[in-house]
Amino acid sequence: MTDMQIMREITPLSPEDCFYVVDRRKTAFDYPVHCHPEYELNFIEHAAGACRVVGDSMESIGDYELVLVAGADLEHGWEQGSCTSTAIREITIQWDAAWLSDALLQKNQFRSIRQMLESHLA
Repeated sequence: MTDMQIMREITPLSPEDCFYVVDRRKTAFDYPVHCHPEYELNFIEHAAGACRVVGDSMESIGDYELVLVAGADLEHGWEQGSCTSTAIREITIQWDAAWLSDALLQKNQFRSIRQMLESHLA
């Protein structure tokens, strides 16, 4: 990541929303590294060689990518890197951390998600 300011994104989630989903088709990664308090799940395909930036980690990605950004104001984004694809697909799901209530996380189906979040926040 080059020496730059981290953008603070204001997501389109409203207090009346459970989550926000967007399916983008793009020819390049041009959105800056940013942060926001909401959780975010990103699926990216056809972007081999792009560079994933999450916190202090930078890694080149393969043709398929699935990343959970779970941490208040965790800096993240994708940079073009050596990606030459012009048929990139990016699906993003954002939600407020409060949506994952304790009651929901105690259900059997959410056990592994609860354990992952607990280990991340520890």
